[in-house]
Amino acid sequence: MGGKWPGKGWWLGGLLCLLAGSAGANGTTASGHSDASVRPLQFGLLPYVSTRKLFTYYRPLRDYLVRILGRPVHLSTAPDFSTYLQRAGEGEYDLYHTAPHFAALAEARYGYRRVSRLLRDLDGSVVVARDGPIQSAADLRGRTLATPDSLAIISFLGERWLRDNGLRPGMDVEVQHLASHNSAILAVARGEAEAAVTSAAVFENMPAQISRRLRVLASTRAVPHMMFMAGSRLSDEEYRTLRQALLAYTAEGAGRDFFALTGYGDMVPIRDEDMRRLQPFVRILNDHLRQVSQTPSSKRPTTWGHH
Repeated sequence: MGGKWPGKGWWLGGLLCLLAGSAGANGTTASGHSDASVRPLQFGLLPYVSTRKLFTYYRPLRDYLVRILGRPVHLSTAPDFSTYLQRAGEGEYDLYHTAPHFAALAEARYGYRRVSRLLRDLDGSVVVARDGPIQSAADLRGRTLATPDSLAIISFLGERWLRDNGLRPGMDVEVQHLASHNSAILAVARGEAEAAVTSAAVFENMPAQISRRLRVLASTRAVPHMMFMAGSRLSDEEYRTLRQALLAYTAEGAGRDFFALTGYGDMVPIRDEDMRRLQPFVRILNDHLRQVSQTPSSKRPTTWGHH
């Protein structure tokens, strides 16, 4: 990729990051307080839900790392997955919380090292209106499926689910990529799409006034869940200390409240088998990134087919 990522321009990403850095908890960066003489650990968060929710979920982990590591820890995110990938490729993150196929890509191309992953398998829930007409996948023919960001592995899983049921994304079913999992769910709740594919865990955590208007039609295949990776700026000693701290952030220990809130199960090591399971999705991701990079932004469709 040579550092040339598709999507938002790097100068814009840098400007957003600069503005966010001065915004504190109300922007896209939050800082832990520790010895100011120590370089802050840059902790990137995948923008799979709103910034407010991200910081609500992960601020306790940030605070834990400040205590254990004895250094400031800065949380940051990005406006979309493409910009987040770009920043990771530029080496912006010391601790990279990310989608599993992004983690595998970062390991292969940019020297990120494995830290830990969430225990629960990642699968998608295909949700529809509780009292609506969609009773099977076949009923989606000629209708709209809302998904998160086009680079999200849940979007890939949703399109694979369509194909498994004899439907061609972008031809038999319109695929509408939205900003987040929440946005996809809300599109169905508001009648803007007939179905949505979203992380099962995200749907489980939706407010009751939203979720009770919807029902789960089907589940997609499952893959390893979100991962934490270490950037190349960390020394071997810093990497080992960080990995030990993350693996100790368990559901029966320091991470009890985090896992109770998010439903992600526990924290476990990343295995070779996890990375092997992700290789088909890394190939799809690479194909998608090449396709986007070769298409003028004004002509990029909102629906992409993955083969």
